[in-house]
Formats: sequence, C-alpha cells, structure tokens
Amino acid sequence: MLSSEQIITHSERLSASGHWCLDLADDSLFWSPQVFRIHGLDPGAPQPDVETALAYYLAADQDRVREKFDYLRRTGEYVDFVARLRRHDGEVRYVRSIGEYVVRERDHPGYLLGVFRDITEEWVDARHQRRVALALEETAEAIIMTDPDGLITWCNSALIRVSGYSLSELQGRKPGQMLQGPDTDPDTVALMRDRLARDEPFVVEILNYGRDGGSYWVRLSVHADRDEHEGLLGYTGIQIDITESKRIRLNLEREIERRIELESQLRHLASHDALSDMPNRRHFFEQAARELGRCQRYGRPLSLVLFDLDAFKGLNDSLGHAAGDTVIRSIGALCRQTLREQDFAARIGGEEFTILLPETGIDGAYALAERLRQRLAATPIAIDGSSVHVTASFGVSEARPEDDTVDSLLARVDRALYAAKEAGRDRVRRMPAGANSND
Repeated sequence: MLSSEQIITHSERLSASGHWCLDLADDSLFWSPQVFRIHGLDPGAPQPDVETALAYYLAADQDRVREKFDYLRRTGEYVDFVARLRRHDGEVRYVRSIGEYVVRERDHPGYLLGVFRDITEEWVDARHQRRVALALEETAEAIIMTDPDGLITWCNSALIRVSGYSLSELQGRKPGQMLQGPDTDPDTVALMRDRLARDEPFVVEILNYGRDGGSYWVRLSVHADRDEHEGLLGYTGIQIDITESKRIRLNLEREIERRIELESQLRHLASHDALSDMPNRRHFFEQAARELGRCQRYGRPLSLVLFDLDAFKGLNDSLGHAAGDTVIRSIGALCRQTLREQDFAARIGGEEFTILLPETGIDGAYALAERLRQRLAATPIAIDGSSVHVTASFGVSEARPEDDTVDSLLARVDRALYAAKEAGRDRVRRMPAGANSND
C-alpha cells in the first residue's frame, strides 16, 4: 500500500499543486517538491526562509503577499490570493496560494499551512474571457443568445438600449415574439426559420420593434453555438442598427424609381401625341422603318392603313375645338379597343391616322380597316350632353419587300385614301403593291 508521503507526492503531480508550511515557533518554512518545481528549482534544493520565498514575488506584489501572511499570522483566518512570481529562470508565472492556521500542540504556537498552485494558463484564459465578456457587453452591436429551443438566455446592454426591454423581460421568450411587428417582412421571417431548420447561418435585414412600438432596421447575423461534441448549445444573433442607412437607401431607391418614371413619362411625351395618347408622327416613322426592315430581311408581310376623319373641319367649326379634341381622344380609345397587340396605330396629323400591321397581307389589312370603319361610324361620341357620329375614309396597301421605303409605302396608301374620299368618303380603298390604281 502507498505511504502517505507517496500519496501526497502523486497527488501534487496530478493536481500540479504543492504545499507549504510555516512553523510559527521558529519561522522555519517548508516547501513540498512541487512548490520547488513551480519556482523553477530542483526539489532537492535547501528549504528557503520566509524572506527568500517572498523575494521570488514581483516587487509590485511583494507588499500585498506580505500583508496576507501577516494577516494570517495575526488573525489565524483563512487567506486566498493570487500573485506573480519570477521563477529561477526569469519566467513570470501567476500563482495562487491558500493558507490557514493549524494548531498541533498545546504548548506550540501553531503552523501556517497552505496550498500553492501555478494558475498561469487559467489566469490568462480567465482574463481573456473577462475581456471577451466586457467586449460583448460594451460593443455597439446588439447581441442576443438563446438556448437550443430559441428562448432568450442573455443579451447585452446594446440590445436593451435599442429595444427598450430589460433582460428579465426578454429571458425565456423568443426573439421574434418580442422584436417583430406588423410590418416585419414575412418572407424574411420564413427565410430565417428555413435556415434555422437546416442548421445554416444567415444574414438578413429585418424590421424590428422596440418596447415603445417604434420600429428600427437591423442587419441580423445568426449562427448556432456548439460544444466540443457538436451538441447544440443555442444560437447567437448579432444585430447592427442600420435604420439611418436603410432610410437613406430607401429614399434613394424611391428617388431612382421616381426618376425612372419621370424619364419614362418624358420618353412617352416625346413619342406620343398628348391629345390622343397615340404614337406621334416621328414615332410612327421610326417604327415603320423598323417593321419595313424586318419585312425586307425575312420576307414577312407588312401592310399599312391610312385614315382621315371626314368633315372634321366642319365639326370643329360648328361644335368648337373642345368637341374636336373629344373626337380625337375617342379615335385613340377605339384603336386600342379594336387593334391587335402587335398592331401599331399613330396620329400623324390633325385628323390623320396610320396603322402598321405586321405579319398581315393586304386582304387582312382591308378587313381590319373595314371593321374599324364600321365601328367608328356606329359608335356615338358624347359631346356636351349630346352625341355625334363621325366617319372616316381609309386607304390600304401592302409593302413591297424588294424596293419600298416608308415614304413610297405611305404615298401609295395616301393615293388609296384619296380614292376613298373621291368615291364619297366613309369607305375603304386599297392600292395593291404592284398597281398604280385602286379598287
């Protein structure tokens, strides 16, 4: 069986602790072998006296260590302190000494007995942990920690400041339950839940609400915390207040949208007739050139309709220009209701209109013009509590891919329109692509 001395020796090695004893009868000091090792000395070295032992401590700590021993000697009360000593090799270590008074014999003044341990690594790690804890507490970013079920266990002062909730109000509650509100984006919440379910970290921008009901934007970063065995300890969320930058960005986005809309309106005004809201003459020629180019490249049919309101000057003279404006607006509305999506109707003059018909031969163009003529003639236009009927004359022709230009095609439909006027108005005439006369 191991002797008491052997047990003590092995225990000291396992615990990296030594012990010391001061005999108060003669102030003789005893160090165990492990105490010698902690000092960087050979365990077989002579036992030191008290002053020699105290001299190993850094000068800045010696007075405090001496006070601890004097207090223990004077009162007999338990002492526990940490101090720095410089080993025999010059290395500075943190040591912890715990001492108490022990009476062994009636006529003996007693002993001071203590445990001595090198805690350098523990001390450095604890100091680091204190710094980390202080940084977490004092950082401007709001930090929140939960248990594996997502219930809040801790938050720092920054989150308390921005949310208005105390830690006790938040503990045991889910962050979303406390911090989300009516305008928090549900899609963002769904994304967060999905990432948590898949055990994936995420970063989102989300609208939070404080205790007073006020809202604020944060950039939220969330990750899972795990132990050394990959067991889930909980989740940590770091929130950066981005309310001001979000406001600036949203205002900028709205301003960009406003300018895009304004530019769109300006482009529309530049390319459309303000009265009828139909493409104007310039826009018609641009579109006609594109369609004619496509017709010529691919040999696809293209037709053009030109129509002119009958007796429009007389209507203006008898009912006034406001009535004439109403009629022009009604023509734009009628074209939008009657034509196909790919057809392109434009107002190119006072009462003169064109219709480009891609993928349409002359027969299809004639049928469409006739349908539009009939609808126009049959549709009463309300003016100042009464209604008027308006008619128009139409000219139709199909493009010649081999040699037509926009001007030559427009001249041909213009001749067809003139023929419709000469024939009595309110009718359609067409000019075939290879003919010089109309039918």
